Parts: sequence; C-alpha cells; structure tokens
Amino acid sequence: MARQIELNTKVAKSFVWSGILLVLGLIIAQGFLMHFVPAPDPSISAEELKQIFIDRKFEIQVGSVIQIFVWSFWATWGVVVTTFMRRMEGGFPFLTYASLTLVGGGSVFFILIPMTWAVICFRIESWDPQLVQFANDWVWFDWLFTWPPFAIWFWCIAAAILTDKNEPSIYPRWVAYMNIGAGFLIFPAALIAFFKTGPFAYNGIGAFWFPVFMFFGEIVVMLYVSWKVIDRQAALHNTGVDDPVEPRTPTPIAGA
Repeated sequence: MARQIELNTKVAKSFVWSGILLVLGLIIAQGFLMHFVPAPDPSISAEELKQIFIDRKFEIQVGSVIQIFVWSFWATWGVVVTTFMRRMEGGFPFLTYASLTLVGGGSVFFILIPMTWAVICFRIESWDPQLVQFANDWVWFDWLFTWPPFAIWFWCIAAAILTDKNEPSIYPRWVAYMNIGAGFLIFPAALIAFFKTGPFAYNGIGAFWFPVFMFFGEIVVMLYVSWKVIDRQAALHNTGVDDPVEPRTPTPIAGA
C-alpha cells in the first residue's frame, strides 16, 4: 500500500516569506535605522563609542525592536529546509534532528544581538564607557564569532541533498555544493578574535563584509530554491504520485 502526504503550500510559503521578512527587516533595522552595517570601528575609544550610542539612541532602540521580531523568523524559515531534509533523508533522521538543533541554537544567538543593544541604550547616559565597549564587542562577537553552528547546518543540508534518493531529487545537487562552499567561506568571521584593525577586524572586509555576504547569499538562494521546491512538490502531489511507506507486518490470524 502507499499513501499520499499532503503538502500545505500556504503554510510552507508563509514560512518562506518569514525568511524574506527576516532579511528585509535586518536591512531596514540594522542598515538604515541603526547604521550598524558595518560595525563601529573596534579601534575607536570607549568614549567615542558611547557617544555613538547616545547620538543614535532612539534609532537603535527602534531597530532593536524590529530585529528581535524578525530574527524570530529564523526558526520558522529553518523549519522549511528541515522538513524537506526529512523527506530527503528517510530512515533514521540524524541530519534532520541535527538541523532542528542547529536552527534552534542559532535563534538564541540571534535574539541576544538586539536584546543587548536595547540593554545598552536603556541606561546609556549613566553607563561607564568601558562597559559600553564591552557590551558592543559582545554583540559583534555574537554576530560573527558564532559562525560554526551555521556552517555545520549548511553542511547538513548539503549531506541531505547529496544522499537524497527521491526521483527527481527534492533540491538540485548544485545547492549542496553551494552550501558546502558557504560553510567554509564564512570562516573568516573567526579572525575577529585576533584583530582590532584591518580587514579581519569586526568591521573589516574580510571578517565582516565577506562572511556576511556569503551567509545571506546562501539564505537568499535557499529561499528562492525552496519556493520552487514547494511548487514542484505540490505539483507532484496533484499528479497523484504516492509517497512510499514502510510495509506493515501482517496481523496474525487467530488460531493459525
């Protein structure tokens, strides 16, 4: 016997839209409102940094409210990819469970970013400049230095695609290679631990611009491809293609 598993395209696409809103919300909040793209120069004095927060206090507060809302969509967006990973994986879902864990952990990192900015601004006038500097460094280390869970998530996605036994495959194989590359190419974010100036400082082209471009480039491509996957899977369902299920053990006949 075989059965069909219905794909609720409205829910699936609304979750993809949540990922789109995440990206747009960050551009508006962190880019246009807070002017934190890129980060403030880590080599400036603590007093100068405190003055930046005082001058932009309202914009940073509003941006933090927007960010803590849109970063929450990381979980809903991640569920889209994770659900399709489960369809690709079959059997024992190690990659699927790894994806759920990594997406959930990433959500915590992301929510701490705007929360910290909001806390800084809450009493900024009375804060010691050195404390402002510490909290600001913390935010950017949270932003960039936490790259490994996201790299591992990209590699789990790639592994699920490369081992997909569906015909046709759910995601094209080039998406796997893109995720492998993106996972390695966000590594320069780790170098912010060693530099306060230059390309590998947390406002530099090597440690900020390049990893951020690779990270969000991967997300934008996955959003687009996942939208196409939803349409394709819905079309397969509408044609009456069945989903295989594991055979059941026959029920013993009494007295046999």
